[in-house]
Amino acid sequence: MKSLIVTAAAAVLLGTSTVASAQTAAGSSQVFLALNGSYQSTSNDFRDGGVFRDSLEDGRFDADYEVASGPTFGVFGGARVWRRLGVAGGVTRFSRSTPAVLEGSVPHPFFFNRPRPVDGSIVGLSRQELGLHLQVRGELPISGRLQLSVFGGPSWFRVEQGLVRSITYTEAYPYDEALFTGATTTSEAGSALGFNVGIDAAIFFTRHSGVGVLVQYAAAPIDLPSAGHGLNNVNAGGIQTGAGLRLRF
Repeated sequence: MKSLIVTAAAAVLLGTSTVASAQTAAGSSQVFLALNGSYQSTSNDFRDGGVFRDSLEDGRFDADYEVASGPTFGVFGGARVWRRLGVAGGVTRFSRSTPAVLEGSVPHPFFFNRPRPVDGSIVGLSRQELGLHLQVRGELPISGRLQLSVFGGPSWFRVEQGLVRSITYTEAYPYDEALFTGATTTSEAGSALGFNVGIDAAIFFTRHSGVGVLVQYAAAPIDLPSAGHGLNNVNAGGIQTGAGLRLRF
């Protein structure tokens, strides 16, 4: 799907350049505004883990985080700067609850090399993604009311993610078993540069207003502090499909 979007956007951009070289757009620069409600279909699940010291031995835990698909919201604005080419900038926001499934091993207080397994789950962890996007846009007017645009450019993503830092458990004599009771959590943040590319199709009911649909891929890999005291690489963004209001002035 990602490759299809990139290929289609590149093809239409080439066509836009050809049209632009053959004709001059009527009128002055055209300013536009797009408000989109979208659905991010990419799942950015990831795994993290840590090591802790107890009873003179190392215990450990691993956590599988589910970052499921969900709704996003975006606002973009820009202007035509030369013929059928324009520039734009915008912001997108994605927010989800990210439950984590944990499993680990706990040292035995009496015997070495006899770890006891524990497992459980944590809910209520939060994932927040903020994306800032710059775009070069090419316009292909299909008719007086229909307009097709392709775009691409750099993106900057910031992610705030709730993470498990340690686990808690109970045990009782003869200590052959341990029971998971919960976890200590924290929120970590990171940011990185990525890119965006996509296609937007709009129909205008009046000279200045209409509606549109879009498909875009915007993503970046981000390093977050790990419970293992290193860095854990997670993915932000993904494939988004949506619709919304289109205004031009």
